[in-house]
Parts: sequence; C-alpha cells; structure tokens
Amino acid sequence: MPNGGAASRQVGTTEQVDILIVDDRAENLLALEAILEPLHQRLVRASSGEEALRRLLERDFALILLDVQMPGMNGFETARLIKSRERTKYIPIIFLTAISKEEAYVFEGYSVGAVDYLFKPFQPEILRSKVAAFVDLYVRQRNVAAKEALVRESERRELELRHMRELWESQARFREVVTSALDAIILFDDTSTITLFNSAAERMFCCTSADAVGTSIARFFPDEMKTVDELRAFADGREAAVASHEPMQSVRAFSGRRASGEVFPVEASVSLLKSPGNTTYTLIVRDVSERVRHEEMLKQQAVSLANTMSELKALNDELSERQADLERAMTARSRFYASMSHELRTPINAVLGYSTLLLENIYGPLNEKQREGIERTHKAAKHLLELVNDVLDLSKIEAGKIDLRLQPVSFPSLIEDLFVTVRPLADQYGSSLKIEHTGDSIRIVSDPRRLRQILLNLLSNAIKFGKGKPIRVALHRRDDNGVIIEVVDEGEGIAPEDQERIFQEFVQLGKTQLTEGTGLGLPISRRLAELLRGSLTLQSELGRGSTFRLSLPATAERSVSARLADQDMTPRPADDRSAPVGERNGDGHDDAREKHTASHMAS
Repeated sequence: MPNGGAASRQVGTTEQVDILIVDDRAENLLALEAILEPLHQRLVRASSGEEALRRLLERDFALILLDVQMPGMNGFETARLIKSRERTKYIPIIFLTAISKEEAYVFEGYSVGAVDYLFKPFQPEILRSKVAAFVDLYVRQRNVAAKEALVRESERRELELRHMRELWESQARFREVVTSALDAIILFDDTSTITLFNSAAERMFCCTSADAVGTSIARFFPDEMKTVDELRAFADGREAAVASHEPMQSVRAFSGRRASGEVFPVEASVSLLKSPGNTTYTLIVRDVSERVRHEEMLKQQAVSLANTMSELKALNDELSERQADLERAMTARSRFYASMSHELRTPINAVLGYSTLLLENIYGPLNEKQREGIERTHKAAKHLLELVNDVLDLSKIEAGKIDLRLQPVSFPSLIEDLFVTVRPLADQYGSSLKIEHTGDSIRIVSDPRRLRQILLNLLSNAIKFGKGKPIRVALHRRDDNGVIIEVVDEGEGIAPEDQERIFQEFVQLGKTQLTEGTGLGLPISRRLAELLRGSLTLQSELGRGSTFRLSLPATAERSVSARLADQDMTPRPADDRSAPVGERNGDGHDDAREKHTASHMAS
C-alpha cells in the first residue's frame, strides 16, 4: 500500500482535524476507521442522521462521510438539513453507498450538496487520497482564516494606535492652543471644580495654575455661586440654541476678581461638553478693563465735544454776525471811497489845471521861485490824483464793479508799446529796456487796458528800484497756450519776510519807497491779474534784484453761468458816474483831460 503511506506522510505533517463518519452499521464504521487511521485525524462516529446532526452542533468538522441508506433519516435528508444551516452549509460531504448506484441517486446526491459519491466496495487508497485532499483544503482554509484574523487584529491594533496617536496629537495641539491663547481659558466640571487653568488665566487672575486647579471656579467671581449658576445656564442655553438652530448671544459681560481681591470687568463665553459620566464646561474670559476705560474716555470726549460744538456754534453765529457787519462796513467803505474819490478829483483837477496854466505863462511870466513852487504844487496834485485813482480802482475791485473788455492781445507787441511809454522814465533813471522772446508771437484773449495797467506798474517799479541797471522783460508760452511775463530788475531785491507784505494795501518798504508811491499799485495789480484768471508772484533775493511773474491763461473769458452769477450778485449803477473823471492809463493820468479841464477853468 505505497499510496496509502504517501497520503499518510502528506497529511501527517498537518495538525489534526475532526472528520464525521456516519453509518448505521458498526462494522462499516469500524472499517472506515481502519481505512482512515493512517491519516492520523480525529474520527467521530454517528450511527444515524439524527446523531450526526447532534455531533455537528457540538463541534466543527473538516469532512463528512455519509452513508446513503440508513433507517429513519437517510443520507439525502441528513445532507439537506446540514446544508440548510449557515454554520454547516460549507462542510464537504462524501456519500458512501453499496445499494443506490443508479444515476438518479447519484444525481440526487450531488443536488443536495455532495462533493463526491462513492460506491462500496471502494478502493481504500482512493478514499484516503480524497479525504486527505479535503483535510488539507480544510487546514489551508483554517490557516487562511487564522491569518486573516491575525491581519484583522493587526489592522485593528494599528487603527487603535493611529487613533491613540491622533488623540495624543490632538491633545498636544489643544494644550498648545490653550497654553498660548491670549484669552484666559478655564475648564471646570459639574461640581465647579477647575480642571484646567491656562497661562493667560494665570496672568489675568494673578494666580498660578497649581493653586487654581482643584479649587472652585466661584473664587474668581465676586458674586461667586450666582455667577457660576449664570455661566451654567448660559452654557445650557447655548447648547439648546445650537440643537434648535436658533440664534443666541455668544458673549456675556461679568465681573472678575483677581487673587488680590481687585474686581475688573470681563467678557466670557462658556460652552458645555457632555460625555458618559463626565460634564466639562469650557470658559473663555477676556479682560475688557482697557476697553471699558477707553469707552468711558470716549463718552467723556463725546460730552466735551458736544459742549465744544455748542460753543463753536455760538462763536460761529457771532462770527457770522461780525462778518455781516464787516461786509456792510466794507460796502460802506467802498461807497465812501467811490463817492469821496469823485468829490476829491474835482478840486484836484482844478489845482492841476490852474497850475498848468500858470506854468504855461497864461497869466503872465513867473519868476524862478514862483515856477519852482508851482511845479511842486503840480507834482503834489498829480501824486494826490494818483492816490485818489488807486483808491477808486481798489474800491471798484472790492465791490466787483470792474468790467473786463476782452479782446485778442498779442505779445511782444503790447510790451513794445509800453516801452515807448516808459522810455522817458527809464532814461531819467539811466536804465535800459530789453525784451527776451523767441519764436512766434503769443496771442491770448484778455483785457488790454488792464494788462497795460498791470505791466506799467511793474515796469515803473522796476525802473524806480532798479538802481539804473538794465530792465528785462521775458516772455514764455504756457502749456495751455497762455503766456508768462517776467519783469526782471537788478536792484537791491526784497527780503523774504517782505515779499508778501508788498502786495498788501498801503504797505511801503522803508529804504526803497519813493515819496511819490501810494502803496496800492502792487495790490491792485495782483487783484487785476486774478480777475483776468491769472496770477502775479514775486521771486527776489537781496542784493540780486527781483522778478515779478505775471501768468495769464489763453483766455480770460469766464463761463456763462459764472458771469450771470456775478451780474446777479453785483448791483450796477444807474449811470457811469462811479468811473473816475480822469481814467489812469499807463502813465497814471490822461494829460489831454487835464489840459481840457485847465482850459475850461481859465475861460
């Protein structure tokens, strides 16, 4: 029996398994045990189908050898019951029979779940080989199942370790966050006992964590248990609000108490975490002492600001009244200037007229002293007339009664015409006149009469204070096609602190002021420049002369709405009596009008 020995050696190396042999005849059971004994497996007997089912309830079997013909419950019925149970449905069944050899029986055996169908008498080697194969398969399956169980156990342990590691990392992060948090974080249980007290809480309440943990949370609130009850109710209310998705206040104001007994305002938020057998309250506290102090300061500042606003309103009302009074006074002054200027011009013109007639020997010859006195009188009257004309111009500008007559003005043609006018004065002071301009002529739209008045004033001042040195007029084109006119002298210059003062009314600089000056020429020139939508500025350095810069746009015409507004706001006289009797030209007077007045008086 070499094959049997081989099968025995093959299976003998494996662990023992249980094999169920079922037959109603004891001699058949004994024969099966003898055949299978070389396999060294545990053989369990059953003499009926019922007994076989009971054995299956007691243990697990690797294989069932089942006789077909048995009294009572035959092999097929027993197989059906075995396969109907979840625990035993996968146990291999080999049918053994000496009678039921027809194909119908074989088919029925396979249909009820048999893996093989053997006829008696059978070859022992074949039976042992088949049993050994099923035993080996069972052992392999059990080993695989054991390995799978080990793998699952290993995976479970690995999962537990990962969860523990994540839990430790989470706890470490929680400790780090709690420790480094700027707000005080305190954990306490349902008995009000503190379980965690972070660094910010130590600083806030001036108490170490070692002293705080294990004590009651009530010690850090002046109202003690009342505040603790409010915190718990607050936490319970928040939990209920979260569960019902209802909005609720997240922060409440309380009073805290430091270890020193100092009471201070705080804002606190508390949450509740319930777990089996444990309840934890997390309290986050923020010291708002500084904010409360700032809010109190802001309230005080608001009250102070309201008082200041009331005072400012009273002052503003007073200033408005004073401004109205000032405007009325300025209006009265302008009217006075205009009225008195007209009244003064008549006798001044008479003085000029008669002095001119006397100087022309209309009333007979004059001796030297008489001529000298009349000349002084004539000169003083001309200076007085200049002053009256300047005051009249200033009053008209302030009253907004200057009418601009805009027309094209060409440069340097206008400057060349003015040079002809001021040439005698330049020759008198020994100054040369020069125009600096390159390129095409510059044409703008402005009031030529007012431009001549401004430029004559600038040229006259440059000649008078230029110390006999050359006078230059430089022309430049602006980016908007306007013009910049610079009147440059090389005189003594003007100190920085006086450069704005000379544009104020009746300001005369001591050492450089001639007796004939009125102190109104430059203020009037600047105001006229602004009326022409330009500007008049000064650049000067002591010992190196001065540069007056007149900048004018391409057109001085204002918008229609602006002109209408000026017409509505500025009342016009019924006639032109506000105009001066002798309008100023570039020289300051109209000599022809003076001669006409003098001739009229003489007649």
